[in-house]
Amino acid sequence: MVLEIISNSLESLWASVPAEYRVLFSLLLYTVFIALYAIFIWKFYKFLASKEIIQLNLKQYNYSSYPGLEKLFAIGLYTIEYLVILPFLVLFWFTILSLFLLMLSKQGAEQILLVSAAIIASTRITAYISEDLSKDLAKILPFTVLATFILGENFFDVSSLIEKILQIPLLFNNILIFIIFIFIVEFVLRTFYSISQFFGSSEETG
Repeated sequence: MVLEIISNSLESLWASVPAEYRVLFSLLLYTVFIALYAIFIWKFYKFLASKEIIQLNLKQYNYSSYPGLEKLFAIGLYTIEYLVILPFLVLFWFTILSLFLLMLSKQGAEQILLVSAAIIASTRITAYISEDLSKDLAKILPFTVLATFILGENFFDVSSLIEKILQIPLLFNNILIFIIFIFIVEFVLRTFYSISQFFGSSEETG
């Protein structure tokens, strides 16, 4: 309902613009859109390419002086940190990226979700190898999509942009499986990283 109202409003606004000024209107609309997309990617890669994707550091609340309880609390805090908070963060970035790619791409909703999930998952994998590599990946792939869109035939096609707004609900039909996939990748990576850090610190202590 809300999307239909937005679509109808944009369509009415587009129809009310005199023919000689429609190019300028399209230019303004896409300039704002590209600027918002660029800002999103800038924030996106800085957040997603970091190895420590969650900076809350809930372990600071573990004040137990008993080793057994301390380990139990650490496991509990770790669970809260990565099983509760992380999915919401992934859902947010995944949804926003998918919406932008839907507006920019000619592909269907399922292909958009596949590309978005691949970008996020590959960025997270490379973050544990090299954060610099991960940052490059998180920037290059989305900006490549933008460049392809700008060089395409339908650039400045406001009618096509309005039609894609109505396709947004299709993104949420299969989004759960992609969210679960990204979360599993992150959880496995974090588990192996924590184990390596544990044994590394044990060797240094010894």
